[in-house]
Amino acid sequence: MNVKVVKIKVLGEGCFGVVHLVKTIAPVYNKIYAMKSADEDHSSFLRKEEEILQQFADSPNVVRCHGGFTSVERERGVVYNMFMEYAAEGSLLNLMRKNGGRIPERDVKCYTRMILEGLFDIHRKGFVHCDLKPDNILVFPPRDGTGLASLKIGDFGVLFYKQNQLIQIPTTRTSTRYNSSLFLCLLDDYYVNLCCSSIFCSAQ
Repeated sequence: MNVKVVKIKVLGEGCFGVVHLVKTIAPVYNKIYAMKSADEDHSSFLRKEEEILQQFADSPNVVRCHGGFTSVERERGVVYNMFMEYAAEGSLLNLMRKNGGRIPERDVKCYTRMILEGLFDIHRKGFVHCDLKPDNILVFPPRDGTGLASLKIGDFGVLFYKQNQLIQIPTTRTSTRYNSSLFLCLLDDYYVNLCCSSIFCSAQ
C-alpha cells in the first residue's frame, strides 16, 4: 500500500525517532494521526511497540495504534512509520495546568477509574507499563455523555514484562533491567498511585 502523508508539525523527538502530526493524502484523504518514525536500521523497537499496541485495539483506555508502513525519505532513506491516534488536547499534565494545576475534585473519581481500567487491560495481557505519569496519559474528547474528557494510557516506550521475558524499548533515558515480575507489578502500582495522587496536587 502506497501511503502518503503531509507532515504538519513535530510533536516530539527521542534518541531513535521523531513523532509528527500528519494528515494522510493517500490512499485515504484527510485522516489525522500522530506518526512515530524511525530509520529502518533502528526500527526494531518501533515494530515491537506496534506489535504490542495492536493487542489493545479493544481497550478504550489505551492509545490506539493504526498500523505501520515503510517509506523512503530524501534526507533519511528508508524509514519505518507507525500511525497512532492523535490527542489534540495533549496530556493529563496539560489538563491539570489548564485547571490551575489541579483537577476539580468532582472529576477525579472518573479520571482515576479510566486510568485504572487502562492499567487493568495492560496487566491482564501480561504487560507492565512502568512509566505511568500525567505526561504519559493522553486526553481525548468525551465519549460517554458525561462531558468529561477521556483519558488513555500512552508512551509504552520504557519497559514491558510478559511471560517471564523482559522487553525493553529504547528511549532517551537509561532503564534498569529487572527480572522480577512481582517487583515490576509493584512498580506499576506505585506509579499509578503517584499519578492519581498528583491529580490533586499542583503541577510542577
